[in-house]
Amino acid sequence: MTPCGFRLILTRSNAGRLLLSLIFLAIACLASTRWCQAEATVAASLHPASFSVDRDTTLTVTVNGSRSADVQLPVVAGVSFQERGKSTQMQIVNGSLSSSISYAYQVEAAHPGTYTLPPISVSVDGSTLTTRPITFEVTPSGRTSPKQGGTAAPSTDLSAGETDKVAFLRISELKDTSWAGESIPIRITAYFRQGIKVSLNTLPVLKGNDFVIPQLDQHPRQTEETVNGTVYSALTWESSISAVKEGRRSLSVELDATLLFPHRGNPFPGFGDQDALQDEIFQNFFGGFESKHIKVASQPISIEVKQLPTDHQPHDFSGAIGHFNLLVEAKPTKVAVGDPITLEMTVAGKGNFDRVETPQFPEDPKWKTYPPAAEFKQGDSPSQGKKNFVQTLVVKDDQVTEIPPVSFVYFDPATEKYVTLTSPPIPLSVQRGQAEEAAAPPSASASSVPAAPKTEPKGQNLAGLAPNHLQMGELQRKIMPLYAQQWFVLLLALCTLLLLAVFLWKARLKYLRNNPMVRRKKEMQALFAKNMAGIRQAADNNDSGQYLAACRKALREMLGCYWQIEPSIITLADLQARLPPSSSLIVLFTAAEQGAYAKYSLSAMQIRQYSDQIEKELAELLCK
Repeated sequence: MTPCGFRLILTRSNAGRLLLSLIFLAIACLASTRWCQAEATVAASLHPASFSVDRDTTLTVTVNGSRSADVQLPVVAGVSFQERGKSTQMQIVNGSLSSSISYAYQVEAAHPGTYTLPPISVSVDGSTLTTRPITFEVTPSGRTSPKQGGTAAPSTDLSAGETDKVAFLRISELKDTSWAGESIPIRITAYFRQGIKVSLNTLPVLKGNDFVIPQLDQHPRQTEETVNGTVYSALTWESSISAVKEGRRSLSVELDATLLFPHRGNPFPGFGDQDALQDEIFQNFFGGFESKHIKVASQPISIEVKQLPTDHQPHDFSGAIGHFNLLVEAKPTKVAVGDPITLEMTVAGKGNFDRVETPQFPEDPKWKTYPPAAEFKQGDSPSQGKKNFVQTLVVKDDQVTEIPPVSFVYFDPATEKYVTLTSPPIPLSVQRGQAEEAAAPPSASASSVPAAPKTEPKGQNLAGLAPNHLQMGELQRKIMPLYAQQWFVLLLALCTLLLLAVFLWKARLKYLRNNPMVRRKKEMQALFAKNMAGIRQAADNNDSGQYLAACRKALREMLGCYWQIEPSIITLADLQARLPPSSSLIVLFTAAEQGAYAKYSLSAMQIRQYSDQIEKELAELLCK
């Protein structure tokens, strides 16, 4: 068999291994037959030809018969192209040499619909060639085109405006009517299509000023739910809202998030192992994700807010709405006039505890009261719990026999009536105050006994003069001044050292204040040592969740100190905007964000690799 009978394909993956064989083969072909160059042709293909708006496809333009070409992509409204690379190959078939080059482009569409890609112009060896037009279809998010083998099921489980969404918000467990100021339970659930990484930029917030809501939990409950046959990652917040205005009001919530969409497919068709490039490690290190900022809003819900009745409204009504009970205790119950008494009042139940005020103690000149202290303990739900009030009382009259009842007023929405709770009186024992001491009468028996005559002691001088000292007292060797005493010298030296230390500390603070770069470097060195200790401990424990959380905290604190911004507001979009695309910190932060909001874990080998990379990258920040 002559060498011209071989069919040899040379790509980048085996170029080094077959280079020598190609040289000998070319020499043999030159000796046995005449080389002939094939005529240049171009072709374009789009795979897949149908994709959803949250995905992308790959456009491949292949030029046969040449090893260089200039591709001019057309402009299509709503369609964007991004170059993903190129590959070349050479063929020798029966003595004829042919070469080709393939260009790969990532294609994305902004809106669903049917698009037509016009002929693509390609300049080859001074001539211009064109491809055939390509028609493709872009479906809504997550739907399967009928041309691809099926029809999307009807969205019976989704509300209006939620169909075919990558992410949406829902409000549930909300009453249709409420009273102004009433605390009503609410459940807010954010749904994100499974497989898409999510970074929350804000917590859900209310739109408008008709309602108020307490601060939501930073750690919502995370579950997985199947909606309309599609699996979603759900984040749920349990809270309560209160209306501030009467009438028909509209309620909706919104949040900001950053979505990370994976790039599927090999950017170099025909190059390398397709299965290997689909591995998650390669997807993370070679730009496997694209971030998109979105704002998700729920469908508005209409609520009828009623005004509280003004007829027969008690004068001491503070605005509490719900269902409550009152418990009152006092300690001690045996006191004297002027002694303090601690009165503990507990209002427990379900309602708007922010409007629950201290139960009213009756005004009485026999009592002196002090401002109370309040403490709220939440129960199983945001609107359930108990509020404790501690008030100090002082009784001013010893004729008082009981602590008078206290009252608390609230509005019951079930019965639509005002309810007044009154505690029973508490028995009290008050002792009399201490009376003035009466003058004692003279004793008759004592007056009948004659007093003994007084004798002056020996040696006592006359009145008004100091007595004479008949014995020698303690002798003093010499009188030493204060500055010559040892303890005073030591105290003076200690004070001097303390003043010197304060002076040096002040000088160092002034130096750091005038040199922000030095201060920032010291802060970064301290943060680097602290965070790397946490990362190494998590790596030694082989705890993926703890490790990803430590990496996320370290990246935020180090970059926040380096960029002089708040670490808690740093997102993946900030790293992509401020760091080079080749920085490994973007990959590490993406993995850390994935571990914080989705079920994601690292192997022991990945933990070791990430540990070396994050220590190297963060150490380089210290040198800048």
